[in-house]
Amino acid sequence: MKSSPVRLPDLTRRSFARTNAQTIAQRVVLLREFAPKAKAISEICCGDYSRQHQAYAVELGVQVVRGLDLEPAIVATNREKGIECHLGNALDVNAMRRFICDDVIFFGPPLSEDCDGHRLVDFDQVVPGYADFSKLLFGELSYDGLLICICPNSTNLGDITKLYREIRAIRSDINLRLVHKSYSTLTGNAEITEPRLKYVELWFSSKLDDLWEVREDGMEE
Repeated sequence: MKSSPVRLPDLTRRSFARTNAQTIAQRVVLLREFAPKAKAISEICCGDYSRQHQAYAVELGVQVVRGLDLEPAIVATNREKGIECHLGNALDVNAMRRFICDDVIFFGPPLSEDCDGHRLVDFDQVVPGYADFSKLLFGELSYDGLLICICPNSTNLGDITKLYREIRAIRSDINLRLVHKSYSTLTGNAEITEPRLKYVELWFSSKLDDLWEVREDGMEE
């Protein structure tokens, strides 16, 4: 599959943390509900994976928690923390092959132009793109686990419907179980803010019903 352009962080600048204690806690609750028997969880384009790794391994008891990233320095930092992290492109079939037996795969490409959270991009501007990744995973690799696409906070029904149809054109058994809108009142550095929509998660699976359920978490934090 032809590779899309990629965005890499400027490692000389303070990076933007998409996840924090609140958003990870929301994710843990949902994983308990929708993937209670998961033994292996991966995140593609994982960035700093320490928060997720801690939560999944300790709170959920997941045996294998690992990631993939294109930036060598990020991979090295994760490994120094004892986290299994591989170097590779999300659209490289050989790089992705090792993850296809994992129960849950999060796909979290950069959601801002400079990977710093300031110049946010729209759904169809995200690279690697959700459709390209889904086609590789569900089509070429015949993945049969739970895929969770982490999408920009501007993601709308039109974006969701288009991706759903593109996935269904490849695999008619793949359902959209959940549209999760994750709000937070903390920054990645634990600074208090007004409730803000951090991202929209799309939970795709052949084993869950096609309900398109919308949930909003974090408004009451």
